[in-house]
Amino acid sequence: MSTPAEIITQLETQLANNATLSYVKKVMLGYRENITAFPSIVIEPGEDNETEERYGKQTISFDVTVVGCISVTDKDKQIVGDSGTKGILDFQNDIKKAIDSDRTLGGKCLHARTPNTKYKVNFPYREVAITVRILFEQNTNVRT
Repeated sequence: MSTPAEIITQLETQLANNATLSYVKKVMLGYRENITAFPSIVIEPGEDNETEERYGKQTISFDVTVVGCISVTDKDKQIVGDSGTKGILDFQNDIKKAIDSDRTLGGKCLHARTPNTKYKVNFPYREVAITVRILFEQNTNVRT
């Protein structure tokens, strides 16, 4: 049994320590203005839905948005990069690989999946926003 705070902290740790994302400068909880270290990842809580209760356990679906931020001045490498520059699709794939490396987030949840992805651009900056839908359980009365 876990709390949303424990789950989001574990997601932050998993992304920060994953070898696939070793090139990422910073992983942060909560959106920031004026990010200057690229590439960076921001983790933002979304919504949670209590899906069912039985035998004193509450099943909860918790959506978290993982936002990958890059700055690439070479227009030809913004989408798909090369061995020296990660494009936004490369970065998106690496973030998903890091999440897939342990979909239980260290045993903190039943399952984590990535149902949708959105992109934004403001040249030379690009963002990928990946929804991570996390299913976990808590004891109904004590919320742990």
